[in-house]
Amino acid sequence: MRNFVLAKKRDTDRNDIEDDSPTTCNLRTENRHREIVDLRRSLRDKISKHEIFYSFEIVSRKESGTSYQRLLAEMDKYSPLFYALTWHVNEGVSGNKNYAPLEILKNLPNNTLLHLAAKGLRRDEVVSILEKALTLEIVNIFALQGDSSSGDGDFVHASELVAFIREHFGDAFCVCVAGYPQMHPKSASKELDLHYLKTKVEAGADFIITQVIFESQVFIDFVKDCREIGIQVPIIPGIFTPTDYECLEMMERVCKLDIPGKIKDDLARMRGEDTMMRKFVLELTAQIITDVIGSGATCGFHLFTLNRLSLLTEICGHINSCKQMT
Repeated sequence: MRNFVLAKKRDTDRNDIEDDSPTTCNLRTENRHREIVDLRRSLRDKISKHEIFYSFEIVSRKESGTSYQRLLAEMDKYSPLFYALTWHVNEGVSGNKNYAPLEILKNLPNNTLLHLAAKGLRRDEVVSILEKALTLEIVNIFALQGDSSSGDGDFVHASELVAFIREHFGDAFCVCVAGYPQMHPKSASKELDLHYLKTKVEAGADFIITQVIFESQVFIDFVKDCREIGIQVPIIPGIFTPTDYECLEMMERVCKLDIPGKIKDDLARMRGEDTMMRKFVLELTAQIITDVIGSGATCGFHLFTLNRLSLLTEICGHINSCKQMT
Protein backbone atom coordinates (compact mmCIF):
# COMPACT_ATOMS: atom_id res chain seq x y z
CA MET A 1 0.00 0.00 0.00
CA ARG A 2 2.94 2.36 0.63
CA ASN A 3 3.73 2.59 -3.09
CA PHE A 4 0.16 3.50 -3.84
CA VAL A 5 -0.12 6.30 -1.30
CA LEU A 6 3.18 7.72 -2.51
CA ALA A 7 1.88 7.87 -6.06
CA LYS A 8 -1.33 9.53 -4.91
CA LYS A 9 -0.03 11.86 -2.24
CA ARG A 10 -0.01 14.95 -4.46
CA ASP A 11 -3.66 14.51 -5.41
CA THR A 12 -6.16 16.92 -3.90
CA ASP A 13 -9.67 16.35 -2.64
CA ARG A 14 -12.29 18.93 -1.91
CA ASN A 15 -12.86 17.31 1.45
CA ASP A 16 -9.21 17.41 2.48
CA ILE A 17 -8.17 19.65 5.35
CA GLU A 18 -6.69 22.85 3.97
CA ASP A 19 -4.02 24.96 5.59
CA ASP A 20 -6.40 27.82 6.27
CA SER A 21 -9.02 25.69 7.99
CA PRO A 22 -9.88 26.72 11.55
CA THR A 23 -8.84 24.34 14.27
CA THR A 24 -9.23 23.78 17.96
CA CYS A 25 -6.68 20.98 17.90
CA ASN A 26 -5.13 20.22 21.28
CA LEU A 27 -3.01 17.33 20.07
CA ARG A 28 0.61 16.67 20.84
CA THR A 29 3.23 19.36 20.35
CA GLU A 30 6.98 18.98 20.48
CA ASN A 31 7.27 20.36 24.00
CA ARG A 32 4.29 18.59 25.47
CA HIS A 33 4.94 15.50 27.62
CA ARG A 34 2.33 12.78 27.39
CA GLU A 35 2.02 9.24 28.62
CA ILE A 36 3.49 6.59 26.32
CA VAL A 37 0.88 4.53 24.45
CA ASP A 38 1.91 0.91 23.88
CA LEU A 39 -0.39 -0.65 21.29
CA ARG A 40 0.19 -4.10 22.74
CA ARG A 41 -1.80 -3.06 25.78
CA SER A 42 -4.39 -1.17 23.73
CA LEU A 43 -5.03 -4.14 21.44
CA ARG A 44 -5.08 -6.62 24.30
CA ASP A 45 -7.65 -4.52 26.11
CA LYS A 46 -9.94 -4.19 23.07
CA ILE A 47 -9.68 -7.84 22.07
CA SER A 48 -10.23 -9.18 25.58
CA LYS A 49 -13.44 -7.15 25.78
CA HIS A 50 -14.45 -8.01 22.18
CA GLU A 51 -14.70 -4.29 21.44
CA ILE A 52 -14.79 -3.21 17.80
CA PHE A 53 -12.21 -0.58 16.84
CA TYR A 54 -10.51 1.03 13.85
CA SER A 55 -7.28 2.83 13.04
CA PHE A 56 -6.26 5.34 10.37
CA GLU A 57 -3.23 5.45 8.11
CA ILE A 58 -1.77 8.91 7.49
CA VAL A 59 0.42 9.69 4.48
CA SER A 60 3.64 11.49 5.36
CA ARG A 61 4.04 14.64 3.29
CA LYS A 62 6.27 17.68 3.32
CA GLU A 63 3.72 19.89 5.00
CA SER A 64 3.68 22.18 7.99
CA GLY A 65 3.08 20.83 11.47
CA THR A 66 -0.04 22.94 11.61
CA SER A 67 -1.42 21.09 8.59
CA TYR A 68 -1.03 17.76 10.38
CA GLN A 69 -2.56 19.12 13.54
CA ARG A 70 -5.62 20.22 11.59
CA LEU A 71 -5.89 16.86 9.89
CA LEU A 72 -5.57 15.06 13.21
CA ALA A 73 -8.11 17.36 14.83
CA GLU A 74 -10.68 16.17 12.30
CA MET A 75 -9.65 12.51 12.41
CA ASP A 76 -9.62 12.51 16.20
CA LYS A 77 -13.37 13.11 16.19
CA TYR A 78 -13.77 9.46 15.19
CA SER A 79 -11.64 8.24 18.14
CA PRO A 80 -9.39 5.77 16.28
CA LEU A 81 -7.40 3.36 18.43
CA PHE A 82 -4.22 4.46 16.69
CA TYR A 83 -2.73 6.20 13.65
CA ALA A 84 -0.09 4.79 11.29
CA LEU A 85 2.40 7.14 9.63
CA THR A 86 3.75 6.01 6.26
CA TRP A 87 7.35 5.91 5.06
CA HIS A 88 8.47 6.26 1.45
CA VAL A 89 11.62 5.40 -0.43
CA ASN A 90 12.39 9.09 -1.04
CA GLU A 91 12.28 9.85 2.66
CA GLY A 92 15.40 7.96 3.65
CA VAL A 93 18.11 8.91 6.03
CA SER A 94 20.43 10.20 3.29
CA GLY A 95 23.53 9.29 5.21
CA ASN A 96 22.93 11.84 7.95
CA LYS A 97 20.21 10.09 9.95
CA ASN A 98 17.70 12.71 8.88
CA TYR A 99 14.57 10.56 8.87
CA ALA A 100 11.75 12.82 7.65
CA PRO A 101 8.81 11.08 9.39
CA LEU A 102 10.46 11.73 12.77
CA GLU A 103 9.86 15.44 12.24
CA ILE A 104 6.20 14.77 11.47
CA LEU A 105 5.90 12.67 14.64
CA LYS A 106 6.43 15.80 16.69
CA ASN A 107 2.98 16.90 15.60
CA LEU A 108 1.20 13.56 15.98
CA PRO A 109 -0.26 11.87 19.05
CA ASN A 110 1.79 9.14 20.67
CA ASN A 111 -0.63 6.39 19.73
CA THR A 112 1.06 6.57 16.32
CA LEU A 113 2.49 3.51 14.57
CA LEU A 114 5.63 4.57 12.69
CA HIS A 115 6.41 2.81 9.42
CA LEU A 116 10.02 1.67 9.15
CA ALA A 117 11.15 0.04 5.91
CA ALA A 118 14.08 -2.37 6.14
CA LYS A 119 15.62 -2.17 2.66
CA GLY A 120 18.23 0.53 2.24
CA LEU A 121 18.77 1.08 5.97
CA ARG A 122 21.92 0.29 7.90
CA ARG A 123 21.93 -1.01 11.45
CA ASP A 124 23.30 2.21 12.91
CA GLU A 125 20.59 4.18 11.10
CA VAL A 126 17.87 1.97 12.56
CA VAL A 127 19.31 2.45 16.04
CA SER A 128 19.38 6.22 15.57
CA ILE A 129 15.80 6.33 14.26
CA LEU A 130 14.45 4.20 17.09
CA GLU A 131 16.33 6.13 19.76
CA LYS A 132 14.82 9.35 18.40
CA ALA A 133 11.39 7.74 18.36
CA LEU A 134 11.80 6.91 22.04
CA THR A 135 12.66 10.51 22.85
CA LEU A 136 9.36 11.45 21.16
CA GLU A 137 7.58 8.83 23.30
CA ILE A 138 6.73 6.69 20.27
CA VAL A 139 7.08 2.96 20.95
CA ASN A 140 5.05 1.48 18.09
CA ILE A 141 6.83 0.44 14.87
CA PHE A 142 5.49 -1.02 11.63
CA ALA A 143 8.43 -3.09 10.37
CA LEU A 144 8.23 -3.50 6.59
CA GLN A 145 10.48 -4.88 3.89
CA GLY A 146 10.23 -1.68 1.87
CA ASP A 147 10.54 -0.93 -1.82
CA SER A 148 13.98 0.62 -2.04
CA SER A 149 16.23 -0.66 -4.81
CA SER A 150 19.29 0.37 -2.83
CA GLY A 151 21.75 -2.40 -2.10
CA ASP A 152 23.52 -0.41 0.60
CA GLY A 153 21.35 -1.49 3.52
CA ASP A 154 21.92 -4.23 6.07
CA PHE A 155 18.44 -5.74 5.82
CA VAL A 156 16.77 -7.68 3.05
CA HIS A 157 13.60 -8.89 4.76
CA ALA A 158 11.26 -7.42 7.35
CA SER A 159 11.91 -10.41 9.63
CA GLU A 160 15.56 -9.33 9.87
CA LEU A 161 14.50 -5.84 10.95
CA VAL A 162 12.11 -7.27 13.56
CA ALA A 163 14.85 -9.51 14.95
CA PHE A 164 17.28 -6.59 15.05
CA ILE A 165 14.81 -4.42 16.97
CA ARG A 166 14.30 -7.16 19.54
CA GLU A 167 18.05 -7.80 19.82
CA HIS A 168 18.93 -4.16 20.49
CA PHE A 169 15.82 -2.82 22.22
CA GLY A 170 14.22 -5.86 23.82
CA ASP A 171 10.52 -5.27 24.42
CA ALA A 172 10.77 -1.48 24.35
CA PHE A 173 8.82 -1.38 21.08
CA CYS A 174 5.52 -2.83 19.98
CA VAL A 175 6.22 -4.20 16.49
CA CYS A 176 3.66 -4.65 13.73
CA VAL A 177 4.29 -6.47 10.43
CA ALA A 178 2.42 -6.77 7.14
CA GLY A 179 0.31 -9.73 6.05
CA TYR A 180 -0.95 -10.61 2.57
CA PRO A 181 -4.31 -12.44 2.46
CA GLN A 182 -3.89 -13.02 -1.28
CA MET A 183 -0.15 -13.65 -0.75
CA HIS A 184 2.69 -11.28 -1.52
CA PRO A 185 3.08 -10.72 -5.29
CA LYS A 186 6.69 -11.94 -5.13
CA SER A 187 5.96 -15.11 -3.15
CA ALA A 188 6.20 -18.45 -4.91
CA SER A 189 3.15 -19.88 -3.15
CA LYS A 190 0.58 -19.11 -0.49
CA GLU A 191 2.13 -21.72 1.80
CA LEU A 192 5.56 -20.12 1.49
CA ASP A 193 4.08 -16.68 2.08
CA LEU A 194 2.47 -17.86 5.31
CA HIS A 195 5.84 -19.33 6.32
CA TYR A 196 7.48 -15.93 5.82
CA LEU A 197 4.76 -14.29 7.90
CA LYS A 198 5.28 -16.80 10.70
CA THR A 199 9.02 -16.07 10.55
CA LYS A 200 8.28 -12.38 11.19
CA VAL A 201 6.04 -13.25 14.13
CA GLU A 202 8.60 -15.65 15.59
CA ALA A 203 11.21 -12.90 15.27
CA GLY A 204 9.15 -10.81 17.65
CA ALA A 205 6.18 -9.18 15.86
CA ASP A 206 3.23 -8.33 18.10
CA PHE A 207 0.45 -7.92 15.56
CA ILE A 208 -0.30 -7.90 11.83
CA ILE A 209 -1.96 -5.39 9.50
CA THR A 210 -2.89 -6.84 6.13
CA GLN A 211 -2.78 -5.50 2.63
CA VAL A 212 -6.08 -4.11 1.34
CA ILE A 213 -8.88 -6.67 1.11
CA PHE A 214 -11.85 -6.52 -1.27
CA GLU A 215 -13.57 -9.74 -0.23
CA SER A 216 -14.40 -10.65 3.34
CA GLN A 217 -13.98 -14.40 2.83
CA VAL A 218 -10.41 -13.93 1.63
CA PHE A 219 -9.52 -12.32 4.95
CA ILE A 220 -11.52 -14.82 7.03
CA ASP A 221 -9.73 -17.73 5.33
CA PHE A 222 -6.37 -15.98 5.79
CA VAL A 223 -6.90 -15.67 9.53
CA LYS A 224 -7.93 -19.33 9.73
CA ASP A 225 -4.79 -20.38 7.83
CA CYS A 226 -2.61 -18.27 10.13
CA ARG A 227 -4.12 -19.81 13.25
CA GLU A 228 -3.65 -23.31 11.88
CA ILE A 229 0.11 -22.82 11.52
CA GLY A 230 0.49 -21.25 14.96
CA ILE A 231 0.28 -17.51 14.28
CA GLN A 232 -1.74 -16.27 17.25
CA VAL A 233 -1.07 -12.52 17.28
CA PRO A 234 -3.89 -10.07 16.41
CA ILE A 235 -4.57 -9.66 12.68
CA ILE A 236 -6.18 -6.44 11.41
CA PRO A 237 -7.48 -6.18 7.84
CA GLY A 238 -6.56 -3.24 5.64
CA ILE A 239 -9.60 -1.39 4.28
CA PHE A 240 -9.49 1.05 1.37
CA THR A 241 -12.50 2.68 -0.26
CA PRO A 242 -11.56 4.04 -3.71
CA THR A 243 -13.22 7.32 -4.66
CA ASP A 244 -12.96 6.76 -8.42
CA TYR A 245 -12.01 4.11 -10.96
CA GLU A 246 -8.64 5.70 -11.74
CA CYS A 247 -7.76 5.39 -8.07
CA LEU A 248 -8.60 1.69 -8.19
CA GLU A 249 -6.52 1.16 -11.33
CA MET A 250 -3.51 2.85 -9.77
CA MET A 251 -3.79 0.71 -6.67
CA GLU A 252 -3.93 -2.42 -8.78
CA ARG A 253 -0.90 -1.39 -10.85
CA VAL A 254 1.35 -0.03 -8.13
CA CYS A 255 0.47 -2.42 -5.31
CA LYS A 256 0.00 -5.44 -7.61
CA LEU A 257 -3.33 -6.26 -6.03
CA ASP A 258 -5.56 -9.04 -7.25
CA ILE A 259 -8.84 -7.14 -7.44
CA PRO A 260 -11.89 -9.35 -8.13
CA GLY A 261 -12.99 -9.03 -11.74
CA LYS A 262 -16.63 -8.36 -10.87
CA ILE A 263 -15.69 -5.39 -8.66
CA LYS A 264 -13.49 -3.96 -11.40
CA ASP A 265 -16.20 -4.41 -13.99
CA ASP A 266 -18.88 -2.86 -11.79
CA LEU A 267 -16.72 0.16 -11.03
CA ALA A 268 -15.70 0.53 -14.67
CA ARG A 269 -19.35 0.91 -15.60
CA MET A 270 -19.65 3.71 -13.02
CA ARG A 271 -16.69 5.71 -14.29
CA GLY A 272 -17.58 9.39 -14.02
CA GLU A 273 -20.73 8.68 -11.97
CA ASP A 274 -19.52 9.97 -8.60
CA THR A 275 -22.74 9.47 -6.66
CA MET A 276 -23.24 5.93 -7.93
CA MET A 277 -19.57 5.08 -7.31
CA ARG A 278 -19.72 6.43 -3.77
CA LYS A 279 -22.81 4.36 -2.97
CA PHE A 280 -21.27 1.20 -4.41
CA VAL A 281 -17.92 1.41 -2.60
CA LEU A 282 -19.54 2.30 0.71
CA GLU A 283 -21.90 -0.66 0.45
CA LEU A 284 -18.99 -2.94 -0.46
CA THR A 285 -16.94 -1.74 2.49
CA ALA A 286 -19.89 -2.04 4.86
CA GLN A 287 -20.49 -5.63 3.73
CA ILE A 288 -16.85 -6.56 4.27
CA ILE A 289 -16.89 -5.10 7.77
CA THR A 290 -20.20 -6.78 8.65
CA ASP A 291 -19.02 -10.18 7.39
CA VAL A 292 -15.66 -10.03 9.13
CA ILE A 293 -17.17 -9.01 12.45
CA GLY A 294 -19.78 -11.74 12.14
CA SER A 295 -17.09 -14.35 11.51
CA GLY A 296 -15.20 -13.49 14.68
CA ALA A 297 -11.93 -13.30 12.72
CA THR A 298 -11.11 -9.87 14.15
CA CYS A 299 -12.72 -6.89 15.81
CA GLY A 300 -10.48 -4.19 14.31
CA PHE A 301 -10.04 -2.51 10.93
CA HIS A 302 -7.21 -0.40 9.53
CA LEU A 303 -8.42 2.32 7.16
CA PHE A 304 -6.09 3.63 4.46
CA THR A 305 -7.24 7.25 4.27
CA LEU A 306 -4.78 9.01 1.89
CA ASN A 307 -5.36 11.91 4.32
CA ARG A 308 -8.88 12.24 2.93
CA LEU A 309 -11.93 12.55 5.11
CA SER A 310 -14.71 12.34 2.54
CA LEU A 311 -15.81 8.76 3.29
CA LEU A 312 -14.68 8.37 6.91
CA THR A 313 -17.97 9.50 8.40
CA GLU A 314 -19.96 6.78 6.63
CA ILE A 315 -17.40 4.02 7.17
CA CYS A 316 -16.83 4.78 10.85
CA GLY A 317 -20.57 5.20 11.29
CA HIS A 318 -21.14 1.68 10.00
CA ILE A 319 -18.43 0.24 12.25
CA ASN A 320 -19.94 2.03 15.23
CA SER A 321 -23.38 0.68 14.36
CA CYS A 322 -21.87 -2.81 14.40
CA LYS A 323 -20.64 -2.09 17.93
CA GLN A 324 -24.19 -1.58 19.09
CA MET A 325 -25.29 -4.91 17.65
CA THR A 326 -22.56 -6.95 19.33
